[in-house]
Amino acid sequence: MAAIVTSAERARRCAIYTRKSTDERLDRDYNTLESQRDVCSAYIRSQRHKGWLELGELYDDPAQSGGTLVRPALQRLMADIERGAVDVVVIYKIDRLTRSLGDFVRLMDLFERYEVSFVSITQSFDTSDSMGRLVLNILLTFAQFEREMAADRIRDKVAAMKRRGKWTGGPPPFGYDVVDGRLIPNAAEAETVNRVYRRFLELGSYVALRRELQEEGLRTKTWTNRKGVVTGGGVVSSGMVYNMLASRFYVGEVPHHGESFPGEHEAIVDRALWEEVQALRARRAMFKLDLGPSPNVLLGILHDGHGRRMTIADDSTRGRRYRYYISDQARWAARQGVKRLRAEAGELERLVLAALCTTLRDQSETRAALASLGSYEPATERLVAAGPAAAGRLARAPAERLRLMLTAVLARVEVTRSDVTLLVRCAELERLLAWNGTGVFRRDPTGSRRDDRVHVVRIPAVAVRIERTLALPLDRRDPASAADPSPSLVALIREARRAQAALDDDRTAPVAEVAARFRRQPGIFARLVRLNYLAPDIIAAILDGRQPPRLTRRVLLYASLPMDWAQQRTLLGFAPAAEVQLDEQRY
Repeated sequence: MAAIVTSAERARRCAIYTRKSTDERLDRDYNTLESQRDVCSAYIRSQRHKGWLELGELYDDPAQSGGTLVRPALQRLMADIERGAVDVVVIYKIDRLTRSLGDFVRLMDLFERYEVSFVSITQSFDTSDSMGRLVLNILLTFAQFEREMAADRIRDKVAAMKRRGKWTGGPPPFGYDVVDGRLIPNAAEAETVNRVYRRFLELGSYVALRRELQEEGLRTKTWTNRKGVVTGGGVVSSGMVYNMLASRFYVGEVPHHGESFPGEHEAIVDRALWEEVQALRARRAMFKLDLGPSPNVLLGILHDGHGRRMTIADDSTRGRRYRYYISDQARWAARQGVKRLRAEAGELERLVLAALCTTLRDQSETRAALASLGSYEPATERLVAAGPAAAGRLARAPAERLRLMLTAVLARVEVTRSDVTLLVRCAELERLLAWNGTGVFRRDPTGSRRDDRVHVVRIPAVAVRIERTLALPLDRRDPASAADPSPSLVALIREARRAQAALDDDRTAPVAEVAARFRRQPGIFARLVRLNYLAPDIIAAILDGRQPPRLTRRVLLYASLPMDWAQQRTLLGFAPAAEVQLDEQRY
């Protein structure tokens, strides 16, 4: 029996966890979940002399894969462990808990951190010694191998079904309905598909066809999945038009990995019409310029401060090409008069890359990001030490690989008028630090809920423009305002600027000598110079007399000012950046 027992003298609260991979036969009066629970419950009763007590809470995961930790009952169990409500976790067999060796190691770390025992009823070994842990790892390795073999069998089965022309599931193509696992033509939609094909031959343009279909009010295919959730019904997109015109389903074929096979379903587009459309598509493709990999490495993850996605815009002036990231003009923004933000693409990309490389080289930042994953091991320090090497690989990556790396590590990049914010995926950052540079680094498609954890890196920097004017995070002073600037604070800001100028004028002299000429002690002189790094909106508020009442000359001079502008606002009592920003319509 696998057990980690820490005390036999006090009551031990036991949680039984059960799982089944599919929903098959779960509707029976006595299913496998109940069978697992009964066996575990009997074992707990046999350990009453040790103070074991079964909890009434049921941790059952029906139809849940063991390849991930994202399972409702398991998440509840982990939460109860973290709040100290569970002392022993009892399972029927190890693969009921997980089939992933990596996930099991993380679960064991959680159990050990909260001194929770772990018992597997049908497998006899003791994890308190090295041999027991070896046996446990071997069992988990075979469990993971079994899961991967099952996945291979499923892929082989799907490939065999497609070679025989069968429908293998998923959202049906526009023009068909799924009846008893087969594609059946939908008469109304089939007529629409044929009309789309004919109109493309007449218009010769994807964009013009998409606009025409949108004006007609055509919606995407609605589909109800096995769980009863209705999807689709949205506005026609360019992707839908492109895929519809390229689909081989409409001529009675089933595509699979670049090949196509005769399908069991009925064709709804005449072969001659389909071939004519493909010929036009091929002629159009011949005129596309081969510009190589896209240099727009932030596409897909870049947003503005209003949450609008930013896309790329090209402009040419006097033979020179310009690249800009520009906000999508959402309907609500147009109604409220909120203008679009622009950012010079090259400058913004270099800023984001520099910020990420700086984070990798900063051991405290990297350590904080890794700590948010919920565990700390000796190997963590080795990963932290690998930060400079990872930063070097990131900085040297060509554009096509850099985009894969950035979209893997960064969940989101957000630009406002005062700063740029990076949301760094902690799990992907850990993978990047462990990566040796071989092959292509891209996001891991598998993973657990911990992949959702992010580390926020905020860069005080003005990177955006309102129309063609560089945006500054400064509010214009209202001439009608009754605010009365504090003479002592204004004088302090001006003195700080003079101190910085004195330091810049003689870069060869020691700071103490410059301070003496400035008639200030070195410590006071250093505090004066540091005031030049205040957030621009804080300086503007002081000059306009809009500072908080408690902000005096002494408080400002002796404050332990962080370099982060958001932290400065909080420390000195100013409103957060979201509250001090202007209505961009005035710019």
